[in-house]
Amino acid sequence: MSTSKPIKLLLVEDDLAGEQFLPEALIEIEENRQWCNWRTTSVVHVEQLQEALDCLRNDCFDVVLLNLSLPDSPMLLNTFHQVNDQAHAAPVIVLADEDDANLANLLLREGAQDVLLKSDMDGAMLARSLRYAIERQHRITMLGLSPFEDVLTGALTRACFLHLGAHYVALSRLTHVPLLLASIEISEMPGETAEGHEARDLLLLRAAEVLSSAFETPSLVARVGQSRFGLLTAGLTETTLEALLNRAALDIENVARERERPSGTVRFSVAPIRQDASLEKMLGHDGSEFAESAHTRAKTAMLAD
Repeated sequence: MSTSKPIKLLLVEDDLAGEQFLPEALIEIEENRQWCNWRTTSVVHVEQLQEALDCLRNDCFDVVLLNLSLPDSPMLLNTFHQVNDQAHAAPVIVLADEDDANLANLLLREGAQDVLLKSDMDGAMLARSLRYAIERQHRITMLGLSPFEDVLTGALTRACFLHLGAHYVALSRLTHVPLLLASIEISEMPGETAEGHEARDLLLLRAAEVLSSAFETPSLVARVGQSRFGLLTAGLTETTLEALLNRAALDIENVARERERPSGTVRFSVAPIRQDASLEKMLGHDGSEFAESAHTRAKTAMLAD
């Protein structure tokens, strides 16, 4: 039998009082021989969203257990997206306080591996969910099946964008053709309701279509965050790219006007790729980080209310 190694588990939960499902699940995992070399567990427990994001930026985990109801994040879906974006392909299992089928279906569609209702859960159920989530991710890794296309928008995923972008940067160094990186974010999106989710999804989908139409291959367009797109292009000046992005922002605004109650703000920033910089570091984890590295004023197009 191969040497045992721990499952590194990040638990994001602010209220464990009276809940025995986690210790029971860990015992189930460590005693179940079907786990083979996954026989022990190492758990990092945090109680706030910001703590979870810091952990994910500084370490790698095999699985994340996430309660969306955290004291520093009132927006349930936004909590999931922020954690999932930083999880580095680790599966995210959501621990639900209330039975909400619409929210559960939405979370699964957005990339959650499982949604478990805490009031119905026991140790064995959680152990099975953890096992299947890790094994699915392991098979994907072994087969080399990385998700290149974002499920909602059809744009590239962040991981694919960074992977292909690294090759673009290497080629740029050889050919001396300058590259430009842009960050396009839609903020102040529709609210946390079923109608709001539908409007948000449609707006993101149409925004991806607008950007992909405006910047065809070999430009790279990716969804790099919950409501943020990244663009990598060559052969354009910053002035030209900003003009094209301003036109794209207006087209996205026209899409929003098709809705009865459109909302949102399109912001974009542009920066040349520095030869000594990491593309991932330049892109950052949110728009503020990119804007700081861009050294250029963010352009804003307000979508009509």
